[in-house]
Amino acid sequence: MMKTTHKWLSSYIETGLDAAQMASALTLSGTEVEVSEVVGDDTAYTLEVTSNRTDCLSAIGLARELSAVTGKPVKIPQPNYPTNGKAASVSSVHIESDALAGCPYYTAHIIEGIKVRQSPAWLRARLEAIGLKPINNVVDVTNFVLFETGQPLHAFDLNKLSGRKIIVRMARPKERFKPIADRKNRGVLELDASTLVICDAERPHAVGGVMGGGDSEVTEKTTAILLESAYFEPASIRATSRRLELASDSSFRFERGVDPHNVVHAGKRAVELILEHAGGDALEGMLEGGVKPKRVKREIPLTTALIKRVLGADISLRRAAEILTALGLDCGGAGTPSVGVVFGSPQTTNAATSLSATVPSFRRDLEQPVDLVEEIGRVHGLDNIPARLAMRVNSAPMTRRQHVRGILRRTLCGMGFYEGLSDSFVSAKGALADYSPFGDAAVRLEARKPINEELPALRRNLLASLMLALQTNQRHGTNQPRLFELAHVYLPSNNGASVGERESLALIGADYHEVKGVVESLLRVLKSKDTLAVEAATHAAFTPGSAAKLKLGDNLLGIIGEASASLMKDFGCEGACGLAELDFEVLAAAWVETPKFVEPARFPAAQRDLAVVLDARKTWSEVEVVAKKAGGALLREATLFDEFRGKQIAPGKKSLAFSLTFRHDERTLTTEEVQAAVDAVVAALKAIGGELRA
Repeated sequence: MMKTTHKWLSSYIETGLDAAQMASALTLSGTEVEVSEVVGDDTAYTLEVTSNRTDCLSAIGLARELSAVTGKPVKIPQPNYPTNGKAASVSSVHIESDALAGCPYYTAHIIEGIKVRQSPAWLRARLEAIGLKPINNVVDVTNFVLFETGQPLHAFDLNKLSGRKIIVRMARPKERFKPIADRKNRGVLELDASTLVICDAERPHAVGGVMGGGDSEVTEKTTAILLESAYFEPASIRATSRRLELASDSSFRFERGVDPHNVVHAGKRAVELILEHAGGDALEGMLEGGVKPKRVKREIPLTTALIKRVLGADISLRRAAEILTALGLDCGGAGTPSVGVVFGSPQTTNAATSLSATVPSFRRDLEQPVDLVEEIGRVHGLDNIPARLAMRVNSAPMTRRQHVRGILRRTLCGMGFYEGLSDSFVSAKGALADYSPFGDAAVRLEARKPINEELPALRRNLLASLMLALQTNQRHGTNQPRLFELAHVYLPSNNGASVGERESLALIGADYHEVKGVVESLLRVLKSKDTLAVEAATHAAFTPGSAAKLKLGDNLLGIIGEASASLMKDFGCEGACGLAELDFEVLAAAWVETPKFVEPARFPAAQRDLAVVLDARKTWSEVEVVAKKAGGALLREATLFDEFRGKQIAPGKKSLAFSLTFRHDERTLTTEEVQAAVDAVVAALKAIGGELRA
């Protein structure tokens, strides 16, 4: 975030735009003004600045953006002030060798004889408009210059520095430091050897690039200051700020990378303003530590062909050079033909098709020719680029898996189910932690450093994810949601050769029978040719006697069951629910893409109902297979409609009542033919221990 005001920006560039027009111009150029509010006689802007545009974390940087849009020149203040005496005779700066990586360059100015008091009205108004509390004329100047130039500064009370000198070094283990401001009000912080500190001859007075210390802050009694302007490496500041949980406007800029060549200018600008508003004498000579950064000439070539290829618009080289020049680039480099840099009207020959732009140090984000094209496009205005429907898009045909996913989703949503999308990480505890409907031999994968310590394991099933969804829904008042999830589970091999990623479909409904009905409906929609078989299964997650393995032909389709009371309790859920998890690969293989046309029956069907008493361990699927085999080609359908256990039925037995539907495609069946088929079915059922119920 960056804050500034309409009047503040207008002091560097005369755009002729009112507050609303200026906000619009900044937003359309790519630096979005998120909030615009009237503060006194000014308008304050809060801007969203991307992390690579640290140059826009300053009023001058934003003024350059306006210059590119409006063509008006930017007036950057050039500091000029008298000096007196020698700074080197009063103080010194030294950077220890192990601290050079974190602070390659450090400068300081000495000002003596100052009078610390309230800042002038204009300066207080500038800071208050962006939400800063004025402190005094010295501190306020450092804050003002920070927001003007983007370069953080810090002023030390020179007389509070032991030895009147600055030493930049790494902190000693358990060294103590008292920050000026700490949101956690911890008072004194304990540092470690990875923290860069700014010290006097005895102790730390600032955490480099992050925050100054309370022991040397500028007060009304201060008469001499040492003004710091330095360059700190972003990685060092970012790590220190997070480790100490200290943040400031300075650390916000340093950790994103400031312009190292702005260090000297910003320091001198602050000296000029302090002399103007606090008086005193600036001692001649800037104190320096480390190595002053060398200016490296970075040239990027640009052609009109690239501009047209990327933007799809004919933007002249003259217009491109005009935009880049306004943004601070030098377009009069070694390119052929050369392009002049007269502001607002770069000159090119009629044959010009390329240029070479020299990138300023404050634009670290510009590295390739396409970066220059992006700058040209956003300033020229994407709304000014004509839309051409020349792009041809050829969509790839859907795969079998994609088709089946769509069929399953549409069908389930049409049946009143809602799709869930859950985390792949689940709890490593509970009845479902190690369970998989597709085999329990695989090892469990856990994250070494999980984001959520309560959910460290990659899921082996989707049932646990749906139980968590049920828990969340019940807490919000939806007691019995119908949910499904189509996602991956992970069943790695024991030797770790494969992660065993596979796709599953899981369902949660009111009870076992509802979920089983849904599974059967899905198979009908997929036009599966195979018969669904049900085999009894047991697991602690399911109620005894209410769980089964599902087989489709010779393939294991999945598991179905009613959640046990202990499972409901483990997940903090109430009531009961039915669960199922199906192998998506089996479902995909079962889909008949082009169903065969079957002529509607022209002759009536004959229906007979039977009730058979047999062993309680026998499943309906077993009975159905036997009945269909015995009934032959005439038996078209066998449908269970009742299962009964009670006093009238012997212990260990149960009664299954079902209907048999017979039909012939070419004629009407006779009573004798139907009865013969029924007798064959009854005989087959007696062979497996069944008896007709009276």
